[in-house]
Amino acid sequence: MKKLLKSLSKPLWAAMHNFYNFPCESPTLWRLQDFFNRWAVRFDPPTFKVAADSKQFQEIMARSTGLTDLSDHLAILFKESLSSKPELIVELGVGQGESLFVFERVAQICQSKIISVDIVDCNSVGSYDNWFFVQDNDTLFARKFDEWCKERSIIPDIDILFVDTSHCYEHTCEEIRLWFPYLSKRAKVFFHDTNLKRLYFRKNYTVGLGWNNNRGVIRALEDYFQTSFNEKKDFITILQGWIITHYSHCNGLTILERMPS
Repeated sequence: MKKLLKSLSKPLWAAMHNFYNFPCESPTLWRLQDFFNRWAVRFDPPTFKVAADSKQFQEIMARSTGLTDLSDHLAILFKESLSSKPELIVELGVGQGESLFVFERVAQICQSKIISVDIVDCNSVGSYDNWFFVQDNDTLFARKFDEWCKERSIIPDIDILFVDTSHCYEHTCEEIRLWFPYLSKRAKVFFHDTNLKRLYFRKNYTVGLGWNNNRGVIRALEDYFQTSFNEKKDFITILQGWIITHYSHCNGLTILERMPS
């Protein structure tokens, strides 16, 4: 049944979407998405009952059974962040708190500080004691980051940087220019929505609705590394002192990890 689901899901949705030319905000398309996902989950139900000694990991695996544009990446985000033993985590874009849910649990283990930035008031999203929320445009805040950290006795060396904001090319280029100078020598950077499109698929073949950002995030990374990437396929490469790992599913997640010096 899984093979049948896999073989039918993408062509079925692509044909339907092209034929009817539904805009992604169409109520009809949202209803079709919900109907299809309920059907798909019946044949491939999500599970999180894995053997693990970590309460935080169990919580994240439980959270990952929800169908969101980041749900497939939560365990990866936790593992990759935890292995860095971060002292400072900076999250650009909070939204409904999916990534923050992970970072709070990493911080509980590593005693990290978390700074989250969003243009919308997300003060109620987090609950970790050492979490700071800043309501601002992240590129404007970057220009005063030094001063802001100094006032709070925080060393502005970022070990984990998570970028999930406008997904627009120019904005992402500006984020790279302004935030990368603050990265520590052992930093990891996560870019979400590096394979953003009107329809995206998760590992269990459920579908989600996105939008066409003209490859904004991945194109900004192509400019930075002066190369081209095929964001539709998973890949690992090494460029300019960075190990680059890309996951194509669930809107795409691209991880940059500094090479050991």
